[in-house]
Amino acid sequence: MTAEWKTLYEGTVDGRRLVLRRSGEGSYKLLTEQSTHDEGIAYQDGATYVHVSPSGAGEAVESEVTSGEGLAEALKELHFTPLAIATVLDAAGLR
Repeated sequence: MTAEWKTLYEGTVDGRRLVLRRSGEGSYKLLTEQSTHDEGIAYQDGATYVHVSPSGAGEAVESEVTSGEGLAEALKELHFTPLAIATVLDAAGLR
């Protein structure tokens, strides 16, 4: 069984292409390009799960999260500015 993903946001923020999708189950997938080397993160706190793949500058990177709060955390981990984070959360209807 494959998940159905709906694109909530597709555009350029902070000079990087970003695609945000939501599954029918309510999880989010974030696709972008990393601006710097990052070891990534993975954690779960109650129902909130955040995973950001390790990546180097200029590499494609994917993140999966289970909540709007987790999405904001993933965007911070991916080194987006507060304005970019607000733009994406607003576009997704999460603020």
